[in-house]
Amino acid sequence: MPAANFSIRGAIARAVRRFRHGEDGIMSVEAMLILPLLYWSMLASYTYYDAYRQSSRNIKGAYAVADVVSREDGNVTEAYVNTMYDLLETLVDTRAPVTLRMTYLTFDAENDIHNVLWSCVRGTGLPKWSNADIDDIKPRLPAMPDNGSMIVVETRNTYRPPFYIAFEFAEFDMNNLVFTHPRVFDNIVNTDPSCVV
Repeated sequence: MPAANFSIRGAIARAVRRFRHGEDGIMSVEAMLILPLLYWSMLASYTYYDAYRQSSRNIKGAYAVADVVSREDGNVTEAYVNTMYDLLETLVDTRAPVTLRMTYLTFDAENDIHNVLWSCVRGTGLPKWSNADIDDIKPRLPAMPDNGSMIVVETRNTYRPPFYIAFEFAEFDMNNLVFTHPRVFDNIVNTDPSCVV
């Protein structure tokens, strides 16, 4: 009986030594540990790429709208503003609503003030600019000559990530402000009643 106990203990000791020194299954354990990180990094890479792509589309859409309006040589009507908004939505092509604010202003150098001649908003979340509150963006506007005119186009779009990847990366607003000088006529008249300030 003592010999049997000794052989059982020896067999258990050998099995424990084999288990301790054995490397079978290490690849499977490592794969199980690294796969979640690999999947997360793929989703995070795609989400960050998608955010930069959306930001690029927003700014390009704002530049396109500003360029089209700057070449206007007639009256800006309600249908014209709606068409510009439709153009922006097509260019941006996003999962969230887009807001457009177009403003036409002049500069009075003697009094150092901007005068809003008209301001149009399509979408939600942005109010029309008026003479009372246009100074809120004065630091973001370029230097202008006396009686100079400018078209300011602002876009806003809420970015909705395709995957939630933690680290507080949730929905956020993408805001763009683009300004340009009228290319044809210095006075672009707006006949849309909703744009009167």
